[in-house]
Amino acid sequence: MRMDSDEVEVLRSFVACGVRFLVIGGRAVQFHGRFRPAKDLDLLVEFSAINWEKLGWALRPLNASVPPFDTLSEEKRYQAKLAFYPTVEFLTSIDGVPFEQAWADAVETIVDGVRVRVLSKAHLITSKQSSTRPLDASDITALRGIP
Repeated sequence: MRMDSDEVEVLRSFVACGVRFLVIGGRAVQFHGRFRPAKDLDLLVEFSAINWEKLGWALRPLNASVPPFDTLSEEKRYQAKLAFYPTVEFLTSIDGVPFEQAWADAVETIVDGVRVRVLSKAHLITSKQSSTRPLDASDITALRGIP
């Protein structure tokens, strides 16, 4: 799983501040063995007050911020791109997999010296099953064929 220097900088900041997050999307597909381009780095961030506070700390040095936690709703997915890091996007939920379950089954890896967790292959497939994008259908087929 290769990432550009901006993406690694975001990972470093998230890890340094103790943010609970997982690598998902195209980078997770790559990690699990399907070699295809990924246009950005998608991160699933735990939606909790303490994690949101840590996320705020992590975003400050990246010239970004998030709205106050108490203004958000757990039922509504929060999704944001980072202005100075346009290839990084984070969200608070994915279809079919609660964060705690995704966290428990995640796979650890190291990216440029940064230890991160990646969504498991099974949960990646589950999260893509509700999508209507042809790329997601193709990812599912490919991932199912990888031992």
